[in-house]
Amino acid sequence: MKVMTQALFLVLVLLCLCACGHKPYPQSLITADSLTNVLPDSAITLLKSMENTMQTEPEATQVYYRLLCIKANDKAYIEHTSDSLILPVLHYYIKKDDKRHLPEAYYYAGRVYRDLGDAPQALDYLEKAAEALPENGGYRMKSKIYSQMGTLFAYQSMYAEALEMYKRGGTYDELLKDSVGIVFTLRDIGNMYRGLGKRDSTLFYFKEANRLSLLLQRTDLFNMMQGQLASLYTDLQEYDAARTALQNALKHIECPSKSAIYSIASDFYDATGQTDSAVWYYNELLDFGTIYAKQAAYRRLLELAIEQGNTKQAPRYLHGLLQYIDSIEQVTQTETIHRMHSLYNYQLREQENNRLKAVNDRQTSWIYLISGGLVIALLSSIAYRQHSQRKRMELERQLDKLRIIEKENREKMESLKRYKAQKEELERNLANISIPENSLQKRQLSQKIELLNHILQQKAIENEQEKEAQDNLFNSDIYRKLKERANSARGEAYVTPEEWEILKELIPPAYPNFFERLYSLYTPNENELHVCMLIKLQFRQADIARLLQLKPESISSIRRRLYLKVTGEKGAPEMWDKIIDSL
Repeated sequence: MKVMTQALFLVLVLLCLCACGHKPYPQSLITADSLTNVLPDSAITLLKSMENTMQTEPEATQVYYRLLCIKANDKAYIEHTSDSLILPVLHYYIKKDDKRHLPEAYYYAGRVYRDLGDAPQALDYLEKAAEALPENGGYRMKSKIYSQMGTLFAYQSMYAEALEMYKRGGTYDELLKDSVGIVFTLRDIGNMYRGLGKRDSTLFYFKEANRLSLLLQRTDLFNMMQGQLASLYTDLQEYDAARTALQNALKHIECPSKSAIYSIASDFYDATGQTDSAVWYYNELLDFGTIYAKQAAYRRLLELAIEQGNTKQAPRYLHGLLQYIDSIEQVTQTETIHRMHSLYNYQLREQENNRLKAVNDRQTSWIYLISGGLVIALLSSIAYRQHSQRKRMELERQLDKLRIIEKENREKMESLKRYKAQKEELERNLANISIPENSLQKRQLSQKIELLNHILQQKAIENEQEKEAQDNLFNSDIYRKLKERANSARGEAYVTPEEWEILKELIPPAYPNFFERLYSLYTPNENELHVCMLIKLQFRQADIARLLQLKPESISSIRRRLYLKVTGEKGAPEMWDKIIDSL
């Protein structure tokens, strides 16, 4: 009797535990969840077949089913058109304080609002998704969250903030040893450096991602990176390299990459004067491109129509351009993003959204009111304005390049000091913080110190190589010959074509990027290039005049003219010398 009583008590305890615990999800739902990452279309089909049977399942199972439907559609690149599905799911998990599903629900809420064009709300949910994850776990989800946050910042042209997010996500890819994720992260980091005007860094990260894609033997990743390299080489006017990369990128185009690849192709063919091919790709983008690609396509097609006097097509292109300018203005809310990121105050964000919406509504009304009257005036005046606009844009581009060069020089001078300070601070933190030897925090600090040591060693090597190359240059036979000729009293000063070629080979190791930076500012003729090279080699004006067999006044005139062409302002010859010294 006593044994029977104990058995009944044990059964009652087990029943209570089962009643209090979470009922396991059906195996079909677990299967669908695993399919979403690899075969999202199959997951969608499986979930649709379960729709009727879900009506009799417990509420927890039904909510999980709805979350999987949203997840599968997202993985299949089906655009979210409403928040009516995600919000009940999210509110359920918030109410239940479900640690397992709440981060994922926040994440997909962010994805939904990104598709809906509400960047501030998307960022809000993504930040909450990161907060809902455990500090030492959920690395894969964290990688996705920071990648999405980086993309949102990038859409607002906030490249520094986006770069920080992509790098943060990359640390979790490294911890996961996710080689595919690392390829995408390297690509995104490279693009942010591109937005910041640091094309050397962009090329480094693109090449590294391209190298890794080859090691992985992933054709899709390789073709993606070839497209990115084609775009960069086009900007650098390295058209042969751009053509080769573009041909690889166009071989096998995945649906999500089609808009980007076609945009790159249209830019390449436009830049190389193959207008018919460029127009074909622009027209294709009008059908399936992103709103940014469509805006760029309409803009260029309008310019070409005006140049060719095609008054029949120009109004249609102008209408499309205005339409997508309006769409992008609605999506891009940079000031609101800044407030959210710095204050994280939902009520303030809502008030600011309402203000921006009212401003946007007024602007939209004015655009439609005056656009009809402006079409005729625009078409008649745009041909005249194009020339002056291009010259102004070219001048602005040159000034931007000059500012970037000056900034890079400052950063180069300050970087060693900054890296040393960071290293010392990390070493103090590591010494002062009492943490176990094998803890994640200690490993991360050690990894950062090791990385900074590597960077400092690399910087020292680079500086030593440049110094050695400069010593070789100024102690070379050709440099001594030129000095002797410049100082010769018998009037034998000259430089042969072969000697110019030798100088062109000796200068880059001593002054990396000198020619690249010079040509990015202005394309000099042969005489101007020779003057710039001799200035860089620290020859005096009188010596330069003798070597080039010109009058000193002519050398001064060339320097003044170059300064005017690059900056748009008049200046003394010595001001051009300072620019050459900075390159």
